[in-house]
Amino acid sequence: MANNRINRYIGAFALGTVLIAVPGCTDTWDDHYNFSGASPETTLTLWERIKSNPNYSRFADIVQHAKYYKDNTHVVPDYSYEDILNSGQMNTIWVPDNSMFPQEEYERWMQMLTSGSVTDGYNVQQQFLGNHIALWRHNISGPGVDTVKMINGKNLVFDMTAHTLQDIPLAAGASGVAYNIAAANGVMHILQGIAPFHYNSYEYLKFNEPQTDFGKYVVGKDTTYFSAARSIEGLPDENGNPTYVDSVYLTSNRLFSYTRYLPAEGADKWQMVEKGFGAPINNEDSVFIVLMPTDAAWSAAYDKLKNAYVYATVYDDKRLGDDGASVSIKGLDPDSLQKLSIEMDLVAPLVFNLHKQPKKAGSNDAWTLKSFVQERGEGAEYLLNTFGDTLRAVVGGWKPSDLFNVEPIEMSNGVAYEVTSWNFPPEFYAPDVEVEIESNDIFYNKDQGNKYKVGSGAKKYSFSNDTYKDFTNVYGKVGNNSFYHLDSPSATSVPKVEIKLYGNNASAYVPNAQVMSGKYDIQLVVVPRWYMDLTNSDDLYKFYKMDTTYNDPEDLTNITVKRTSKLNTAYIEEQASKNQYKFRTQISYNNNAAKDKTSSWVTNTSNGLKVDTITIASDFEFPYSYKNMRYTYPTLIFEGQTGKNDYKNGFTYDIVIDKVILKRKN
Repeated sequence: MANNRINRYIGAFALGTVLIAVPGCTDTWDDHYNFSGASPETTLTLWERIKSNPNYSRFADIVQHAKYYKDNTHVVPDYSYEDILNSGQMNTIWVPDNSMFPQEEYERWMQMLTSGSVTDGYNVQQQFLGNHIALWRHNISGPGVDTVKMINGKNLVFDMTAHTLQDIPLAAGASGVAYNIAAANGVMHILQGIAPFHYNSYEYLKFNEPQTDFGKYVVGKDTTYFSAARSIEGLPDENGNPTYVDSVYLTSNRLFSYTRYLPAEGADKWQMVEKGFGAPINNEDSVFIVLMPTDAAWSAAYDKLKNAYVYATVYDDKRLGDDGASVSIKGLDPDSLQKLSIEMDLVAPLVFNLHKQPKKAGSNDAWTLKSFVQERGEGAEYLLNTFGDTLRAVVGGWKPSDLFNVEPIEMSNGVAYEVTSWNFPPEFYAPDVEVEIESNDIFYNKDQGNKYKVGSGAKKYSFSNDTYKDFTNVYGKVGNNSFYHLDSPSATSVPKVEIKLYGNNASAYVPNAQVMSGKYDIQLVVVPRWYMDLTNSDDLYKFYKMDTTYNDPEDLTNITVKRTSKLNTAYIEEQASKNQYKFRTQISYNNNAAKDKTSSWVTNTSNGLKVDTITIASDFEFPYSYKNMRYTYPTLIFEGQTGKNDYKNGFTYDIVIDKVILKRKN
């Protein structure tokens, strides 16, 4: 497998690596460390013990030829691993015995060391020597298991009960001792083999060959910068500017730190927020489950998504919408927007933190990596990726475990799945857009051509479907246990509103879904006006039938009136007949012009009896996508149509609205 091969290109991202002490520019090493006071039994250094024993000659050859590297481009001058193991720095070293050190592998490491390549030399440090050396003493003093941080940053399991390092057993040395071989500057254990090296998820994407399109995307977000704070400053130059005798450069990756990123300056010019998975997949102390699409999977997913990601060259900028101003965003490159948007959406959902997953239904046990791999997360109510998406099973179809449909590859910080398909459900990548009207911040009144946020004349009602289940089980439930009463500005006028078509329903599969290019059925959900009266305790009794009992047949005034559990359907139908709705709607959408186009008005009515889902537009096609766009969105323009004659016939000027649903068709 790829993890067991010696990779010639591991290097540039050395975060997590344990840096050992190296001599400075003006001080000698022995000024910092000396062996004075060492007992006669331990006067030999680690290097002296290794080189004196022919059973460790292959390991000694590699040590003797290996230089020490700060990173994949910077070698410490005139300093080798021989110097490190001969110095006063305390180390523990696990030495492979020649008998279990294959000749082919030994020759491969030596070839890399003698190639003259800085990258090759660094790779030997990271993948081999750094995988067998740890700072400080790690003695076997009794039973137990220790996780040891090696100098390459990897966490290896040192089982002191079983006498193994990463399941490789310790072997008896020339003296018959397999472990706790004392040296003046540390301790040595003898291995019956070579400690296996595994990439972390980031290293695998960057250095495994051939590098995939997904890997190129992730690595392409690396940023390397100079760190003056970590560099060693020398004398100033002739102009008084600082110079550095040892310059330190650090590398970071925005995908690791942010789920959404904007620069500190110039963010207003970014039409899209950059998405990342917000997880440091190079962190050796975490446990990640990473989906890594193959090139075929990446290409197929891109083709599958692109029809929903068609962008225009100009958009109506809605940032100034509150005060009626209108500007436009011009000169956009649709192809670049499409590529940026699709690639972000392909990458953002691919990482899962094992420790953030919900427990299995009916169990208090947290997932282990072994149990998750064996069961593919089956049995969890949902899975949560590091971007923040809640991935739930689709009734009668897709389930989250379908994501992990190939054999896992072991990483030093979890597992990876080189998936042959980007296997997310349509509900995730082309979701319905559900807009709960009671969210005031997206709702605007229109009066004499001006827009302003709804204030007086409109009210959000909290409404418990469960409390009023006698009615909601018959006449329909409302979304999120609330609805919005939009009253008319005056006693004889109708409301006019404009609704931002941007998802905000927390219960939707994708709560913040945006309209994409393609077709939708657009639905408006209205609520019977008499639902408001149910929330008034003084009126509630009217909606139930009453049981009148005459306590004294001779005295007809001596009665008891009790509310029954039967609904007073006659009263309900009477209230509905007096409060019917009549309204018209149109859609404002991008047609690649500076100002959004509006569709023709469509008039609809509702009899006011039940929660009514009215399709106000079938197969309505949005030619351009709004996905990931920051400043623009389509709107639904709503206007009551009740006139004086309509009012006399049982139509009301006001209206109660639950939500708008745009159901994706393709």
